[in-house]
Amino acid sequence: MTYRFYITIGSSQTEVHPLNFLKTSLVDSQESGEIFYRRKFTGTLRFISDDFDLINMVEVVDPCTELVLTIEQRDSGANTFHTYWTGYFTTMDGSFDLDNCFFEVTPKPYDSYKDIDEHWEDEYNILLEMSDLKVSTWTDYPLEEYKENYFITDVIEYLLQKFAPAATLTSFFLENPTNPVLGGVNQYQYLTIAQKSDIKRPNATNPATIGMMSLKRILEMLRMYNLFWTFDGSVLRIEHYDWWTSADGLDLRTQALAEKSNKYSYLKDRMPKYEKFTFAESKDGNFTEHIISYSSPCVSESTALAIPVTTDLSYIIQSMSTAGMEGNIADEGWVILANSYDGADYHVYYGAAYASPNSVYNYVNSWAYVLRAFWMHGRVLLSGFINGVPYDFISVRKTKEQEVNAIVCYEDGYDPNDAITTELGETYFGGLKGQVKQATIYPDGRVNFNLLYGEDRNTEVVLPTRTKNLRIIIDTSSYTEIVSILSEPNIYDTYYWILWNDGVVGEVCQEIMIPAGTTYQEDLAALAEPFASIKFNYSDASLTGWTITYNDNAPMTATIDCPAVPPVPPAPPAATTMIGAGQTSDCAPVHVSWNAAATATYYVLYRKPDFGLADNWVIIDSTVNTYYDDTNQCDQVGVMMTYKVKACNIAGCSADSNETSHEIICL
Repeated sequence: MTYRFYITIGSSQTEVHPLNFLKTSLVDSQESGEIFYRRKFTGTLRFISDDFDLINMVEVVDPCTELVLTIEQRDSGANTFHTYWTGYFTTMDGSFDLDNCFFEVTPKPYDSYKDIDEHWEDEYNILLEMSDLKVSTWTDYPLEEYKENYFITDVIEYLLQKFAPAATLTSFFLENPTNPVLGGVNQYQYLTIAQKSDIKRPNATNPATIGMMSLKRILEMLRMYNLFWTFDGSVLRIEHYDWWTSADGLDLRTQALAEKSNKYSYLKDRMPKYEKFTFAESKDGNFTEHIISYSSPCVSESTALAIPVTTDLSYIIQSMSTAGMEGNIADEGWVILANSYDGADYHVYYGAAYASPNSVYNYVNSWAYVLRAFWMHGRVLLSGFINGVPYDFISVRKTKEQEVNAIVCYEDGYDPNDAITTELGETYFGGLKGQVKQATIYPDGRVNFNLLYGEDRNTEVVLPTRTKNLRIIIDTSSYTEIVSILSEPNIYDTYYWILWNDGVVGEVCQEIMIPAGTTYQEDLAALAEPFASIKFNYSDASLTGWTITYNDNAPMTATIDCPAVPPVPPAPPAATTMIGAGQTSDCAPVHVSWNAAATATYYVLYRKPDFGLADNWVIIDSTVNTYYDDTNQCDQVGVMMTYKVKACNIAGCSADSNETSHEIICL
């Protein structure tokens, strides 16, 4: 193979002829704890003669000058070249031998992560610099406005653009109305972050003015949701562990060099017995330390994920309202809140997490909720325990390691993100593909692969049952305003009735309706006379499975007298029609849309093939929206996806819509 080398200084490019290149290699490996790969140079290049003079001149003028090294490789069977690797160095990165007139250096990768590598620990005072982007969010009982919040997506994009002004953030997890992991309404679409003292004292005359934040720190905070990120130089993408699928890449079974390589061992350092998850401060059992554990003799040691934020908002409220408890919550640090949006205001979610009877603020940011929703993927074993309760997990991390060699040419299209087909995976592991742990690429075309394998149930998340809560708040001093708060959006229009002043003059039966897909409703009381009594009718089918509380668990008197004539349930909606399905770009999700149907409160979307790519219809979401973004398509190139939808309300669902199809495009 033929190579040529160029050094670029500013706008000037010079061909150079370094020694030792055949003793070097390139190494593909994932950054520690991350999902993305970087291709790094190993070994040293020696520059002599005119090349040495050039580099020495730079040393004399400015040793901090960046020298960009481009290595080109000749195309097979042609007199053209392609870029083999690009790196950079300064003279301070290498060593000079002035007696023998040479310079040696190991270049660093000049890739899309270079700027992040250099700047993502830079800190900025976001409270000062982003003051025009503040947003308020509310708790509803007690009524409190937190005025000093910032959308996490805004903070990330602001910090990113400090060193990459044209870069943008993309995240289905943080931005889509539909949660890409769980389906349904995305309760993480409006995440906010605030300096902790501003949450402790929301009505302070002088809010906090210093809040130093770096891109690295906020990305580490988001790891609480099992999120990972990549950056291509213009787009920072943040998605859940399960979103990062691999397309099929090289098939090494045809290579003689790869034969008889069916040996593997386990990475025991990736198999801890205990995985511990903590926040900065917490009291409620939903937020305190949670442990995922395994009872197998295959596991050992323990790992910990300590997220340096406080999410137990109810504990903060309690600490600030109870004498002697204020010091339990530090002023320094950050609070992340999950909020719903009613079209005008943001409200902190209030409800009960999994395995908990207690309703608390910000419950969707508790470990009790987050672990069961987002950490069922990538576990050590397929079965284990969350705080001692047995669970079957969705997938396991890849811990079986194989070493295999191959010859790889540029024309083969090797990409470390792709899945590798091997005899070991196909014959002995039931068709599992290998994931590149490390690939050492030599100048003569040899590649030494270290591949990883792991199991997957290939199922969707099935969450355990938990309490769904309707919270009714009425100001007992005036009885003028009714506040209804759902712990999560209902797929139906939610109805209940209030019987005011039963049996006396001015008796009124008032209907309260909370639209499907919302969590917050304010109504004025329909009292015709001064308040005398209050009764509730909460027997409507829309509240089946819901727990109802009134004024923080005040006694509730039920009645069947209101309304005197029960409402007639609506008829199921008529079938709707599909608008279409398509992708906006290569490897983009399939955007599926349909027309709204009269009286429908939600829609059930079907897809064929199913999650295992069998020719079966499968439900992929129940949504209040008239569109859906079908993700995880990069491993399904060329597959024809067909969709249909049913329009539904509490009375049932319509017949199927017409079908629409799209063939997955991903180069």
